[in-house]
Formats: sequence, structure tokens, C-alpha cells
Amino acid sequence: MNMEWGSYFKGHVIDRSPGRRTIRYETLLADDGSPLEEVISVRRLRPPPPTVLARFHLGDMVDAWHNEGWWVGRYVRREGEKYNVFFENEAPANQHVSYPKAQIRVHQEWKELEEGGKWKYVKR
Repeated sequence: MNMEWGSYFKGHVIDRSPGRRTIRYETLLADDGSPLEEVISVRRLRPPPPTVLARFHLGDMVDAWHNEGWWVGRYVRREGEKYNVFFENEAPANQHVSYPKAQIRVHQEWKELEEGGKWKYVKR
């Protein structure tokens, strides 16, 4: 993952061209209700991250399932069974949103040039 992008959506590559891929998203829909397709740079592609079981600590970077995709934010507090995430620059910008634990995950960044590509856990 790369903070430059801010959110990630699950999809499948349906066409390839030099440096670009056509993606058909699983959760995003076009205006006509069909799965949205988009041509993107290969720099923006990421394989799904592995599941990491971890405790969240205040200030940790997390991904929260919001608006059909994973959005990068910071874990700021727990209230009962809900985890509050602060989104600095992304929708919903500059606010805390409360999620059940099943809707947040450890934030990881994809390092393409390291050992043929690997995920790195980003704590803070």
C-alpha cells in the first residue's frame, strides 16, 4: 500500500498493456449498475495483503472497510466493541469513524522492489 493512494478496492485484471492494466472492480459499480472497469498504472496494483492478527495500539496505521473499499487511517481509541479511526486526508476527511473490529485491519505497504515484492507491516 502507498499512502499516496489512500484507498484500495478489490478487483481483477481483465486486460494488460505496457505499464497499464484494466481492472474490473468487485465492489465498485458503474452508473449502469455493472462492475466498474478502469485502466490504471501498474504502480497502483497490489496483491491482497496477508491477514495479520495483531493488537491495535493508539496511533497505529490501519485500513478500515468504508464505502466498499479499504481506507487508510489511524486508530485513535476504543469504545466498547468499536474502534475509532481518524482519517486525515481521505473520505471521510478529518473525522473519527467507529468500526467493529471485523472492519479494520493492520495497515501494510507493498514494497515492489524488495525481494520481488513483499508486504511490510506499518505500525505508526
